[in-house]
Amino acid sequence: MGVAAPTKAAAGGAGPLVCSPPSSAAAVARGKAGDFAGSAGPFAALAIDIQQLNEEAIEIIFTFLPVEDRRSAAAVCRLWRRVHNSSTKLWGSVLLSGERIMQAAASSSAGSVVAWLSARLEAMRAVRLWSPCHPLETFASGLAQLLSREGRLQSFSIVSSDVSVSRLLAELPGLTSLQLLDILAPALAPGQGLVVKARELARLKPLRNLLSLQLHAREIKGALPPALFRRLNRLQHLAISAKCRLPAAVVRQLTGLHSLELHGACMDAEAAEAAGALQHLTRLGISVLSWQQAAQQEAQGGSTRSGGGTARVAGRGGAKCGGGGAAQRWQDHPIWSQLPLLARLHTLAVGAELPSAGGDARADGDATVLPWEAVEGGVPDGIMDCASLTHLALPVALTSLPELAPGQLPRLQVLDLTHSIADGLPPSWCCHMPALRCLLLNGAPLAGGRLPAEFAALQGLRHLELRACRLSALPPCVAQLDGLALLDVGLNRLATLPPGPYLRSLRCLVARGNALRTLPPALVEAQQLEALDLGENEELVLQAGDIEGVLAPMPRLRHLSLARQPSGYGFGPYMSAGSGAAWDAQSVGVLMQLARALPQLSVQLERCPGAPPPYAAPAGDGPC
Repeated sequence: MGVAAPTKAAAGGAGPLVCSPPSSAAAVARGKAGDFAGSAGPFAALAIDIQQLNEEAIEIIFTFLPVEDRRSAAAVCRLWRRVHNSSTKLWGSVLLSGERIMQAAASSSAGSVVAWLSARLEAMRAVRLWSPCHPLETFASGLAQLLSREGRLQSFSIVSSDVSVSRLLAELPGLTSLQLLDILAPALAPGQGLVVKARELARLKPLRNLLSLQLHAREIKGALPPALFRRLNRLQHLAISAKCRLPAAVVRQLTGLHSLELHGACMDAEAAEAAGALQHLTRLGISVLSWQQAAQQEAQGGSTRSGGGTARVAGRGGAKCGGGGAAQRWQDHPIWSQLPLLARLHTLAVGAELPSAGGDARADGDATVLPWEAVEGGVPDGIMDCASLTHLALPVALTSLPELAPGQLPRLQVLDLTHSIADGLPPSWCCHMPALRCLLLNGAPLAGGRLPAEFAALQGLRHLELRACRLSALPPCVAQLDGLALLDVGLNRLATLPPGPYLRSLRCLVARGNALRTLPPALVEAQQLEALDLGENEELVLQAGDIEGVLAPMPRLRHLSLARQPSGYGFGPYMSAGSGAAWDAQSVGVLMQLARALPQLSVQLERCPGAPPPYAAPAGDGPC
């Protein structure tokens, strides 16, 4: 049923609002509100008195109208304008572009932006400022002051290139209803980026309703203030990506925390011991500092005690480096020994920096890399003994995996070894992980390219990614996995795919960027396949026999990608290797035959490769 915008007469209440189906041939008869009038045919005109429409109904109507129609309706009726501007469905979440704000400031129309925001303050619940290339602190601080008038804002996020947020931090305490605060300032060049003084963060004490706090900066000078986190006692998520010191006094105030992410923060043994008491913690993400940065931070915190001497980073087995500091192996971080005490911890993501070529420590601008002796080693015992873990992401800087004893990591469902330099996947990891559902070995040629025969024991595996593992053939142990729902073998050297049990339950297969010349005949066994990505196989040409012989027997196939190289390589969207023409008669004929045989199939032929559709896990499968 189409809804007409109210006329000026209707806006004043002089007449009813008439909603009539455009295809109705019956005469429109005006009647009382809610009465059907006209002929007794299948379509009857409906007349509604505009004064009887409540605000909720008007708001719902607005959500279905195009932007131009919403503006017209709001312009002719005072009630509709008020509902329009106060609608949380329309303006509950607002994204402001820094580029457009800068353009408005340059054209002297910044006042209209403020007026537009002021008219919608009542509806705003979440505001995001997106300006990664422009500093926006002046505008952001004024916006925070404006938003504090209503006291209803729940989420405030800013992504900008500011190097100082002092003014913004001075205005944020007025947003006492705030539950989520993100301040992200990515560095555009080495040595640049946001620098925050720790005492400035203490201004956030009035935000006692805060549930999530994220801060991405180059550096936080000074120790984080314990008094701040004592007041933020409702905090559940804390993410700090900055060079800073996290003292034990702060960690002791985070007892209600569910998620903690620390990237660049320095934590000593006392702070790590305090972290063992965070019994509500379910997710931990931590990146280990390089030796030079850690030594510098330790020197800043202990220069008075050491009398100006060179500081050393605490850690077992730390090796001396040529720079005068101590190399901290990521395995020696004091937090690992506390993990078995965290009974609710189910997700752990570990990060560490890679060494430079040749194994010598060096500084590159503002980034420092680890020497080889700080990288070698396996997984700390504290991680291996964490019985509650279900998701584990290990860092690139991992040279070996220890033997997995029965009872270790018994609940692990997702293991991420992406880009790992580990020398292989031990057989014990295949035999003693019955709960494993998702395994990511992308870019790990040593671990992913040398799978042991025991890998076939992972019969519970549903999601397997072996992208860029230098595979020239699919490992036989992978072909024996009859429960796979998603298999990604893209960016390898596969010339074909073998038959096997792995095809029976497969719903999504990604073989992009291989050496396929023809459609693998074994795919006829993949009766459950829904998405097939064969893009960027430059010599692959679809033949007429492939349609009836391979694709047609797949009743659930909905997505097929045959896209070639991205634009700029000189190749067409799809072309025959025989003639070299982008759209020769053979290719067009085969595609037309494919459209007739599988009318429900969506075929991707454009140059820019798109991601395969998201795999919907069947009921009972855990998330990957």
